[in-house]
Amino acid sequence: MILSVLRGIAKLTAAATGLLLDYGVVYTMEGMTTRIPMNRWHELAITTLWMLPWTLLICSGLEDFSTVIQKAWAFWLGASLAVVLLYYFERNTTSTVLTKAAMPLLAVTVGLLPHTIPRIRFVFAVFGLAAGLAGVGFLYIVLPTIISPMSHFASWEIGVVMVAFGASALATGILTAVPFCQRIRSRVAAR
Repeated sequence: MILSVLRGIAKLTAAATGLLLDYGVVYTMEGMTTRIPMNRWHELAITTLWMLPWTLLICSGLEDFSTVIQKAWAFWLGASLAVVLLYYFERNTTSTVLTKAAMPLLAVTVGLLPHTIPRIRFVFAVFGLAAGLAGVGFLYIVLPTIISPMSHFASWEIGVVMVAFGASALATGILTAVPFCQRIRSRVAAR
């Protein structure tokens, strides 16, 4: 039970900080004067795929919480809030109207699939482990900036978000791997 709560917190923190970093890059690139022309359907597909890992982490974390409290409404309320959050972030981009309207709903709907189809629930574990690997890589890149007195982040807020993402993504990977290690250990002990 405690493991599920910690894993849910780590997944939601990794997803939230990852979304903040993602949209920070998007907002930064909005200031560029040149925009690459793109078909609106192509833009919708790319944006939805780009947001999919974050929505899968959000839905996975919500599933952990709803399992602990044994209330289905908590999962669906959280998924609804995720859609609202994506609409909020997307409103300030120069994406096409189609992308602004459809991407948040599509990304969260695809993120909900492992919850609604039990046979593919392993996708939550795969993305949890992938988040852990991303956290290791991200911290490997960011750690020299933290340690070095000569380099620094653009602002302390950005530094906090980056470190929070790396740490929570790493914690997500570790906490996702723990049940697998426990199962393997119990199978070995049973022999």
